Amino acid sequence: MIFGSICSGIEAASVASGPLGWKCAFMSEIDPFPRAVLQHRFPDVPLRGDFREIQAGEHDQIDLVVGGT
Repeated sequence: MIFGSICSGIEAASVASGPLGWKCAFMSEIDPFPRAVLQHRFPDVPLRGDFREIQAGEHDQIDLVVGGT
């Protein structure tokens, strides 16, 4: 399963889905502190800002969108 994470916070979705073998295609967060945590913990996952600016075709196709609003 490949997912995109919006309003990622410190990314609980990746922690929960990791044992299942799911892959995160991108994360999206606007707050500076969680962004710093995400960049440190997940350096290989693209980190986007405002999820409303993500356009089709910018990332691999995903199966699911998860969000922490």
